[in-house]
Order: sequence, then structure tokens, then C-alpha cells
Amino acid sequence: MIRQKMKKFTGDICEYNGYSQQQREEIEYTFRIFIFEILKIFILVGVFSFSGYFREILCIVLTMSLTKPFTGGYHENSQIKCLVVTMIISIIIIILAINNNLNIISIVLLNLINIFSIYHQAPIINDNMPLTRNDLIIRNKVLALLSSSILFLVSLILYNKGIYSSIITWTLFINSCLMFNKKHKV
Repeated sequence: MIRQKMKKFTGDICEYNGYSQQQREEIEYTFRIFIFEILKIFILVGVFSFSGYFREILCIVLTMSLTKPFTGGYHENSQIKCLVVTMIISIIIIILAINNNLNIISIVLLNLINIFSIYHQAPIINDNMPLTRNDLIIRNKVLALLSSSILFLVSLILYNKGIYSSIITWTLFINSCLMFNKKHKV
């Protein structure tokens, strides 16, 4: 039902503006992903806020939002599966941050591994909406490196401010690990 309403909404806009069928499909896909991602964020924040982890989930969501679109990596084939996997990953990150108090050397080393992985692997191309233009691939790699480097610096600045430094570091580390989850077709 939601998909039909979104399709009608984007169809009306595309018809009014005279967009081609390809542009219409791109707009529908982008709008659908945007709406589902916003819903996913609200659900995540709501569930974790109810559990007493509002600040922690905001830190995770912000870190993921600033890096994941540019690095690519692990994708599920439905929004429900994506929500469940994101919840599980968020729980793991919070548990790691609470139970493993990273020292400054660990933060530096893990973040250097993240940057190295992003430099050599990103962006991972999604088969459902592949990047084909080389300039966009290079742009995403640069943005992934830049955002990860800035978050690395933020994690160093927040080192003495509770677990937020560890949350940022673990989120970046898990995201970089998930870049290597690409399944090869046999």
C-alpha cells in the first residue's frame, strides 16, 4: 500500500515535469529508499530510546549515515530484513562499546584499518542500482575516505567523553568489515 502511494506520488510529479521513463524509475527508486530509510531510522531510535540507549543509537545512526552511502557493502533484499540486520548490528556495536573500553591506541589502529579498507575496497557496487560512471565511483571513494577520516578525528576528540568514541570506532569497523561481504556469483 505504501509503495503504491509512493509510486503514484512520484508518477504525478514525473508526469507534470515531463520526465522520461528512465528518470521516473530513478526518482521512484530514490524516493522509495529515502522514505524507507527515514522510517527505519525512526523505528531504530524509538526502540533503542525505549531501552535507554537514545544517545548511543543516534551516534550509530549518524556514523552509518555519513559513511555507508559512500562505502556501499552489505545489502538485504527487503526493507524488513534490512531493519532487522541494522538492529542486530546496532545491538552488537552497543555491547562492544560498553564491554570493551578502547584505549587511544586501539582507536587509532582500528580507524587506520577502516581507512585502509575503504581506500582499497570502497565503494562496493550494489547490483540493484549499480554505479557505472567512473567519476561517481571516484567521488564516492573520496567522500567515504573524507567522512571516515573526520569521524576518526571526532572519535579521538571524544575519547574522554564516555563510550561515544568507542561507538564511532566500532561502527566504522563493522561497516568496513561488511564491505567484504560481497557474494560472488557461481
